[in-house]
Amino acid sequence: MHKRNNSQFKASQESMTEEPQAAGTSLVGKLICCCLLNPSPVMDTRNEEISSRSRDVENRACGERHHRSAGKRTPTTSLLDRSKVYGRKKDKEFILELLLEREVASNGRVCVVAIGGEEGVGKTTLAQLVYNDSTVANAFDLRAWVFDSEDFDVRSITGTILQEVTKDQACKLSGDLNFLQVKLRERLSGKRSLIVLDDACNVGYDQWDLLRQPFAGSEVKIVVTTRNNSVPRIMAAISTRHLEVLSDDDCLSVFLDHAPPELKFVDADPKQQAIVAKIASKCKGLPQAAKYLGGRLRSAHCTQWEKIYISNCEIYI
Repeated sequence: MHKRNNSQFKASQESMTEEPQAAGTSLVGKLICCCLLNPSPVMDTRNEEISSRSRDVENRACGERHHRSAGKRTPTTSLLDRSKVYGRKKDKEFILELLLEREVASNGRVCVVAIGGEEGVGKTTLAQLVYNDSTVANAFDLRAWVFDSEDFDVRSITGTILQEVTKDQACKLSGDLNFLQVKLRERLSGKRSLIVLDDACNVGYDQWDLLRQPFAGSEVKIVVTTRNNSVPRIMAAISTRHLEVLSDDDCLSVFLDHAPPELKFVDADPKQQAIVAKIASKCKGLPQAAKYLGGRLRSAHCTQWEKIYISNCEIYI
């Protein structure tokens, strides 16, 4: 279904790019002539500022995921709809191979596997795929998912891990850091454990050194997702999987999964298909952008889709 629809969208997109550009040409030509005949340093400066600002906005919308308010990131969980994930089979196999190898932490070293890449490329999704894989569930006695706080709060992260592996909601709030770490070491002892630290970006070595103390001597594997290239080095990761953007077809599939359902049908309005193909092309292979823009179409009437395409540089979550 997706392959057929993807080809149809591509054809629509090509037809849009081949349309004549006659409309508004004379007006644009007059404006250009006026600028050439009456050059103005003020206008040049103004144009440069506008151009620079436009590039910055486009880079934010199409290249990175930005949050509407600083410090308020949307938390993640381990749950995932695997039917809506595309193009990550090889990445998943790579991470699984590393996690399923038997290795016990020694000399304070913990086995860390990092997933890196730009914002919105799907690092969390890959970690969710691995976390929920049946072979992982069978291989590890204990598993914990932790969404990192902005400041990498060691006490909070330790408490969350302890809560996850004990299923005791009260333990996260009780006791100081020493109490939590002693309890966590006791719980992990003799167990094979997997811990995911999702979106860990502001990590200092002192913080990491303190966090890992309860893991020493236990068979603990940690998967960390980060957009900060220094984090894998700080944690002495055994390997880092740097995610690339999705292919055009896979990105379009993600887009269609979150766009209005009727767009998946072959008899969808050709005009709507054409504008949707243009909107999808703005995602630049980033699944988070595809999800957001696809969802935007659900909350807007089809008559507004052209406007969404024109103002595609909205900040998305």
